[in-house]
Amino acid sequence: MKKILFIWMMLLPIVGMSQINPKYGVGAVPVENGRVIFTKVIEAPISAQEMYKIAKDWATENFKQEKEMPNRKIYEANDSNLEIIAGGEEFIVFTARALSLDRTRVYYKMNMTCHDKQLTARIYDIRYWYEEERNGGQKYKAEEWITDEMGLNKKKTKLSRMTGKFRRKTIDRVEELFTDLEMTISRKVLKDILQEEKQ
Repeated sequence: MKKILFIWMMLLPIVGMSQINPKYGVGAVPVENGRVIFTKVIEAPISAQEMYKIAKDWATENFKQEKEMPNRKIYEANDSNLEIIAGGEEFIVFTARALSLDRTRVYYKMNMTCHDKQLTARIYDIRYWYEEERNGGQKYKAEEWITDEMGLNKKKTKLSRMTGKFRRKTIDRVEELFTDLEMTISRKVLKDILQEEKQ
C-alpha cells in the first residue's frame, strides 16, 4: 500500500503538468464573426472626457513609433467620438538562449471607446511574422493560428506543439496591456480623489 501511495505521489506533478492551464484553454481566444477579438470593459467613476484623456495619454506613451517598429503608432484619436485606434508592433520572445533566439514579430490594433464611467478596449487584427531572418520567414493571422481549433490539440486538453506558444504568449500580452491600462485609469482616479480631499 505504501508503495502504491509513493508511486501516486510521484506521478501527481506529471498528471498536473499534462492538464492545460484554464487561462489558455477552450474559449481563451474569443472569436467574433470569424475574427479574433479580445475585449475588456473597464469601469471608473469619471466622465467620458476624463476617461478619454487618460486613455489617450496612455496610448501616446505605449504606442510610440520607432524606426524598427513603423506600425506602432496612434492611427486615430477622435476627440468628438472619444475613440482611439492604435497600432501595435513588437517582439514576442518564446525562448532566449546564448546561441539561439526564438521570437516572432506581432502586429495588432487596439481600439478604445470611452463613455461615462466606462471604457471598452478591444485588441484585434493580430498578425505574426515568424523567423523573419530566415528567408523572409512565415506570416500568420491569429484567426488561422491561435484559435481553439489551431492552438489546442484535438482533444482540447493541451496547447498545440506548433502553435501553442503563440497562443500562450498572445493571451499573456493582451492581459498585460489591458491590466496596464486599467491600472493607469485607477491610479489617476485615486490621485484625483486624494487631491480633492486635501482641498
